[in-house]
Amino acid sequence: MEGNGWRWALLLGVLISCSPPQTSQPAPNLLEPAILNRMVRSGEKLILINVMSQLECMDHSIPGSICIAGEELATEAPKLLPDKSRPLVFYCESNRCYRSAEAAAIAVKLGYQRVSVLRGGMPAWKRAGFDTVSQERIPRVPTESIKPEQLARLLVKRGNLLILDIRAEERFQEAHLPGAINIPLYRLHERYAEIPLNRPVLVVDDRGLRSFLVTCYLVRKGLSDVKRLFGGMEGWQTYTAPAKRR
Repeated sequence: MEGNGWRWALLLGVLISCSPPQTSQPAPNLLEPAILNRMVRSGEKLILINVMSQLECMDHSIPGSICIAGEELATEAPKLLPDKSRPLVFYCESNRCYRSAEAAAIAVKLGYQRVSVLRGGMPAWKRAGFDTVSQERIPRVPTESIKPEQLARLLVKRGNLLILDIRAEERFQEAHLPGAINIPLYRLHERYAEIPLNRPVLVVDDRGLRSFLVTCYLVRKGLSDVKRLFGGMEGWQTYTAPAKRR
């Protein structure tokens, strides 16, 4: 966590108040959905950036958006967004906007001068009744979720189960389930062929919020036995915490 200190300092500035943090660089602004909609409709030359994975961005986004996964922003932004004076508006799939706030913090650090975050993200945008677009909608299908206590029993047997951890690389390196492989969600559309079709697969994300879309995607790609971990890695760590203390 210490290595991410600068991120959290900027995140607090975005998520808690609009007052600028003690830094020489400008703080990102929070934009209400209605204000952003008026800006878009008026033709203001801003750049809307969906910081979710390519799969999520193609599945649904705000019209006119570009897709840059938050994990790739530091390397892709200088190439794709050379004009650092042009307004950037980041948004993500969560109403708490952690990923878009992190992306805004990175943009500020890179020297972009007019950085904003959509308050409430896509959930707030949808609640306000504004348009979304789907470039490649992933069909939703029923998929099974298993709870941490069920996983504990599965790990004893293990068998042929493949645990697919879709979290970012650094989160995977901090902690992961025994024997898990890591294909981060922002790269899954490029690497899904690495997943064998003849093994049962358990998808693990951070908090259980993104794994449903991934299981649907993998079913579409030909996997017949794919489940997701209820509550994600956070739920697993909460479940195992009492055992660790004993």
